[in-house]
Amino acid sequence: MTTEEATLTDPDGVEVFYRRWMPDVPRAIVLVLHGMSEHSGRYDRFAEALAGDGCAVYALDHRGHGRTAGSTGVGRTGPNGFDGVLGSVRALHERARADLGDLPLVVFGHSMGSMITQAYVQRHGDHAGFILSGTSGPNPALGEMAAGLQMVVDAGGGDDVLPLLSGFNEAFEPSRTPYDWLSRDGAEVDRYLADPYCGDEFGMTAGFVAGLLGMLAEASAPRAIESIAVGTPVLLVTGGADPVSEGGETVRALEAAYRDAGLAVTAHYYADARHEVLNETNRDEVTDDIRSWLSEVLG
Repeated sequence: MTTEEATLTDPDGVEVFYRRWMPDVPRAIVLVLHGMSEHSGRYDRFAEALAGDGCAVYALDHRGHGRTAGSTGVGRTGPNGFDGVLGSVRALHERARADLGDLPLVVFGHSMGSMITQAYVQRHGDHAGFILSGTSGPNPALGEMAAGLQMVVDAGGGDDVLPLLSGFNEAFEPSRTPYDWLSRDGAEVDRYLADPYCGDEFGMTAGFVAGLLGMLAEASAPRAIESIAVGTPVLLVTGGADPVSEGGETVRALEAAYRDAGLAVTAHYYADARHEVLNETNRDEVTDDIRSWLSEVLG
């Protein structure tokens, strides 16, 4: 296996940083879409496991994040808002196809990346399935929340940074750090704290979050879900103590909506696991479940 770092230029002219983990004999492609205020490098362990099974893994730093933030500014979407964010993902998809041809391709998204994945697979059907980790499902308040933030943006507050992430720690107080909600593994939380590209110190602007919530409100609507091809394989991996999904409750609603739309859903809910199931104390179990699902989907 080889690991490479590179950049591509997306349709809006944004220079997007990405990583690639390439097995000796690729049999499939997995696109990895990371979460808010983190970056693609945090998926190295997971990508190496998938590459060991013959999956070529491509992971970008989203606009406003990691090393792509050098092009857009920290916490900013850059040109065309979240249409542009989705366009960057499409550019990575096309780069993988140009490198490897018409291999089966699966999209994996964690947290914010899972929300982007929900929208992406509705726009683009050329994939073999998708995986949502640490995701959130239908919420009637999303549209109202997006509209409220858009009013802030329209009033000139679009560049205000919103300290969102540490607010999820409330259920775990008293806590050792502001990010104990991520994992029961203290060493993983410490790595997150030490990473200059992670946390509210690398926060998102009101304009970015307004676009994200608006995109998710559209993507989780019944008509949008019904646009995904019937029979599409979907894997949901969720921590039973994840505050982003209210302990998995909103994911169960999403699971039901996907099943009603005729998608082939597999769901794992891990008792007591928190938000980052790939970095949890039971991460080997989670990774093995994903690998088994990929093996079944890819044949």
